[in-house]
Amino acid sequence: MARAEIEVGRGLREAAADVAAAWKAAETGHLVAAGDRILFRDWEALCAVLTPKRYALLRHLRQSPESGVRALARALGRDVRRVHQDVVALADLGLVTRGEDGRLSSEVDEIASTIRVAV
Repeated sequence: MARAEIEVGRGLREAAADVAAAWKAAETGHLVAAGDRILFRDWEALCAVLTPKRYALLRHLRQSPESGVRALARALGRDVRRVHQDVVALADLGLVTRGEDGRLSSEVDEIASTIRVAV
């Protein structure tokens, strides 16, 4: 099962400190667990990227990979240009992958989020 972790409200300094600590630990020979997290500065930024239509796109690709953007747009009943924009945005986050043959898919089974209310 592939899992994506999202954090909302975490500052860049905190994230950079985590990277620096992991780097330092690795340099001294300590085993550092790999992890991918998607960070959003605030709730609005998350909502701008993970829209309901993009969520539906992810769910569709998880169940039925498509041969390309046009096929995906047809399957979703949506405009090709908008679907292309959504695929690019989700691919930038690592939530959608494009194979060498152009096939679109998503390996994400679960998205876990931490949303900080008090920052």
